[in-house]
Amino acid sequence: MKQGYLYLALIIAMFLWGMSWPTSKILSSYASAEFVVLWRFFFVLVGSLPVLLFLKISLKLSKDTLKWLFIAGALNALYAFSFFLALRYGTAGKGGVLVTTMVPIFSYLFLFLGFKKSHKLSKYEIFGLFIGIISGLCLLNLNSLEELFGRFNVLFLLCAFIWALMSLCTHQTKGSHPLAVNFYVNFISFLLFTPLFLNDESFFILEADMKFWLNMFVVAFLSTVVGTSIYYYGIHILGSVRANSFILITPASALFTSFLILDEVPTALTLVGGALAIVAIYFMGKKGKA
Repeated sequence: MKQGYLYLALIIAMFLWGMSWPTSKILSSYASAEFVVLWRFFFVLVGSLPVLLFLKISLKLSKDTLKWLFIAGALNALYAFSFFLALRYGTAGKGGVLVTTMVPIFSYLFLFLGFKKSHKLSKYEIFGLFIGIISGLCLLNLNSLEELFGRFNVLFLLCAFIWALMSLCTHQTKGSHPLAVNFYVNFISFLLFTPLFLNDESFFILEADMKFWLNMFVVAFLSTVVGTSIYYYGIHILGSVRANSFILITPASALFTSFLILDEVPTALTLVGGALAIVAIYFMGKKGKA
């Protein structure tokens, strides 16, 4: 795929991710977080299989990638649980801003704390990282340190930390098809939640309405199957740092779709922060080498 087309695909994927925030907020109201996560992973697997078969993707993996897949699967399960749990404590738009702004920052921190000590920041990356931090502060519209370290923000900071670490693990699976990697990561995550089938509450979906199924389609298929597959492909081609810089598109999408779906009205600062995030993407990816 030409790099220009890959950039466009990543932009679309990030928009789908942004849409998953308000739709996941709706899903979180139907049952406890762990039960929603269980069915999310189930439908992700169901949606992934036709795509794999249609594209004739081989599911063969090298032994060297197995340990990274198991680690990524466990991190993915922890991320999903933390994600749905956190949505109970605040707005979807604000959560989307916090997580997606911090993921690329955590990615850079991981690189320079041991993953890639030889990598040196270019002036463009430094400037982009600085703008990314400012955009996050604007988008969050923080009033105090107490708000910054409240339960809602701490849970979503944990989500960002986990996702950045997981992206570095999936980056180690080069040589395997990214769609196969996406399938196995979600399969491992699903297995970790299967004991919940012993609980009768897990079958709440038998009484779910059309609103639930529509939002589950967006979250499980459009966001995870389509969006995350594109994201993994971007990691393989561009590296985790440059691919993660595109995540900064998601705050604007999360805010916009949260306004349309949940009537969450963004402030002027959130709009300024969204524009700064786009600027940060450009500079963080301009000379990224990771």
